[in-house]
Amino acid sequence: MSAQNSDLARIQEMFDIIEQTRRHLAEIDMTKERFLSPQNPADKLIVEGLESRVFRVTEEGGKMSEEALRYGFDTQEMRGMRNILAHAYGEVDQRIIWDALEKDFPALAAACQAYCTDKGIELAES
Repeated sequence: MSAQNSDLARIQEMFDIIEQTRRHLAEIDMTKERFLSPQNPADKLIVEGLESRVFRVTEEGGKMSEEALRYGFDTQEMRGMRNILAHAYGEVDQRIIWDALEKDFPALAAACQAYCTDKGIELAES
């Protein structure tokens, strides 16, 4: 369950997760191949953690207001992804998770920035 109660709080939470994930992926040099075929327990644990981060972002994003749609937050898609992750744990095609990390996370970070810029708020990783 989301602990956030406003679009701005949700945006900050999503932005923090996205930026931390981007930074951590670079620091550990995670590749698509390594993500899709983890070869050791450490990589398997990393994959599970990354799936959890995607879940957390979709949990927050799926609860955004109607106003957020104009900034590029597809709340219906995020709710759908969240439900897949919540109810099909262990059976999710990992390519979907990698695509979210590689393609959707940057788009969501841009949407977070656009929302805050429009509101005159400076968004920075907490």
